Amino acid sequence: MSAPDPLASFRAPDPARFTTTSEIRYADLDPNRHVNHAKFLAYVEESRLALRRHLNDTLALPDTLGWAVGALSIQYLRQLLYPGSVRVECQPIAVGRTSFTLGYGLFSGADCAALASSRSVCLDADGRSTPLPARLADWLRGHMPPVG
Repeated sequence: MSAPDPLASFRAPDPARFTTTSEIRYADLDPNRHVNHAKFLAYVEESRLALRRHLNDTLALPDTLGWAVGALSIQYLRQLLYPGSVRVECQPIAVGRTSFTLGYGLFSGADCAALASSRSVCLDADGRSTPLPARLADWLRGHMPPVG
């Protein structure tokens, strides 16, 4: 029996998730006249960094705390077209001692265009792996999707 897909719930919009919206730029297109696959990464990055700024401000995290990306995965489901916008919904899906994983759904209207995940490792001022601050770990655990 295979483990449940932690990104399955991201196929449908959820207003409870942290959300950013980006306008699709003409420069995002490839010769096939749809958004280039690499631009999806930029939309995910914009969402992750917006969440980081929000948490730094809300939780008063230390300026010296880094969030290095240790892993990233994107599953492409449908194309994104210009003109338009992409809404990225982000939510923690796993929390460890020194790292956490965020799940993402990328939407054009109600249609899910891609699923993604990123694992970030917390780093201290010297660039070494460090435990998550308790208030960050608590926030992340408190915002995970319900189990079941």
